Amino acid sequence: MPERDDVKVVVHLADGSLVKGVLTNSESFDPLSAGLIGQTLPSEVALELSGGVRQVVHLNKAKALFFVKTLEGRSDYIEVKFFERNPQIEGLWIKLKFKDGEVTEGIVHNSLPFVAHSGFFLRPPDPQSNNRVVYVVKSFLSDFRILGIRSEY
Repeated sequence: MPERDDVKVVVHLADGSLVKGVLTNSESFDPLSAGLIGQTLPSEVALELSGGVRQVVHLNKAKALFFVKTLEGRSDYIEVKFFERNPQIEGLWIKLKFKDGEVTEGIVHNSLPFVAHSGFFLRPPDPQSNNRVVYVVKSFLSDFRILGIRSEY
């Protein structure tokens, strides 16, 4: 599997399984800025798995796509899923509950694509986590709450 500055993704499927790979055709895609510029993901994404195998993932079968620093992750690390205090990042501070019971917080860009599309990009609260940004598939949410908003500094 290529190891340049590829966009590494761990897809959590609705059935609980994982697919780990590199986003194909990602030369002009930056997941960290995608939510800020109103980008969304298509209904399916192609990943290159280890050994060069290519797999297409249909987002209607996914909980979320985790854009990660490494595909291996750190099994000894306990991720912080909630902000200790009001986040200093511009955007909507939200709390999500997925249909599988997982609860987390994050920051989303307050924009029309966030409201109108079938998913959105979420910046997680833990900068030390392996997760850089998460693409949340709305159909896998059981609860969604806005906790606060920061529009300026």
